[in-house]
Amino acid sequence: MTQTTGRNIASVSWGDHLTFGEADGLLDTQDKLKRRMEIWKDELGAGVVQWRHGRRTRKGRYYTAKNYRRAVGKVRNNMDWDDFEVMPNMAHKFGMEAYLYVSIYSEGWPLARKKVREVSHHNAMHGQHFAWQSDFSRNNPQYVNVDRSGELHQWGVLSLAYEETREYLRTDWLNMLKGYDWDGLFICLRTEARPMDHADQFGFNEPIQRDFKQMYGRDIASEDFDVQAWRDLQGGYFTKFLEELRPELNGTKLAIGCARGDVLGPPLGNATLQWRDWVSKGLIDDLVIDQSSSQCPSLWHPLWPMHRGYGYVQNYLDGHNMPPLVEHIGEYNDFMKDHDTRLYVARQWKERSESEEAELLTTPGVEGLAFSAFRFDNPGPLARDNWVIGPDEEKIEVTISGLRLG
Repeated sequence: MTQTTGRNIASVSWGDHLTFGEADGLLDTQDKLKRRMEIWKDELGAGVVQWRHGRRTRKGRYYTAKNYRRAVGKVRNNMDWDDFEVMPNMAHKFGMEAYLYVSIYSEGWPLARKKVREVSHHNAMHGQHFAWQSDFSRNNPQYVNVDRSGELHQWGVLSLAYEETREYLRTDWLNMLKGYDWDGLFICLRTEARPMDHADQFGFNEPIQRDFKQMYGRDIASEDFDVQAWRDLQGGYFTKFLEELRPELNGTKLAIGCARGDVLGPPLGNATLQWRDWVSKGLIDDLVIDQSSSQCPSLWHPLWPMHRGYGYVQNYLDGHNMPPLVEHIGEYNDFMKDHDTRLYVARQWKERSESEEAELLTTPGVEGLAFSAFRFDNPGPLARDNWVIGPDEEKIEVTISGLRLG
């Protein structure tokens, strides 16, 4: 493969490594992490490591179906070393930057009834019979995105129209950064939440209704209204969140990962991605495009495959209203070339291709590519494709930290 030392990103979902990895790909010891990090630098050309620990500080609750409690307990891995201390220091010794990886739309959901789970579930492999939900979301359902009726919640996705929501996320992330030597914060706009039935289904929370009425004189809960203005308003709350967060980072870099295009896209809807404002206002240092919420980046399992929704202004799943990737990068570069934000292209959902990667790395405006460390480190589990977590009385085809469950 074409290598460009220091240009690329190694994206590490540590929970996936601990649960589904093998040998050094488990990353369950410091020595294993050191060996793989050296390889990420040398063979992936990584100059940045994005480290996703999971729900380190965020309190929440697990919901489990009958006979799955023991299986869920086994997938919780607690190391005797502090990854937040070790990982940045180790990355710096290899001359790489360390970014803390957080997900903004990952508050989880309650477990559905059995009859519902049989036909509608996050992932039949390991996400059908247990679920997790943050305490904040569970105790404050009013802050979760709602539909026009105000009754249906988009569990997992908080509305940034609320000051309380923005403060909750900001405080959580700043606490995670505090006391550690992180170079940057990477905010991923992907979600594992159940997709909308249609792309403008959610986004009718009280502050959005209030602000739209003040700006345009229309009640979005009961009257016809300018749908694009409403989409832009929703996108503006995320920009406001960045404006509030940026000064509090005190020099720590800020990166955003999102779908390609001008809307959040599947499964999150048509809210506007105001990336041009993020760049022109100097709110972000890195922008990683071409992410997907419809497939796991580590294991490539389809997420909520029975729900895809419709009505998207742009849809990366079928290419609707989107130019080819290289052509689209040209549009980004035309805008970004006079600014300092670095542009990366996500490759976690693509098979490795020397020719495609070489083309992207020579495309004007592209700083580097982002790769999945799990997929790079674990060819054995990928080939076996056996990550099903079954009930307690059945053989569980998952190896965790070298132990066979069952």
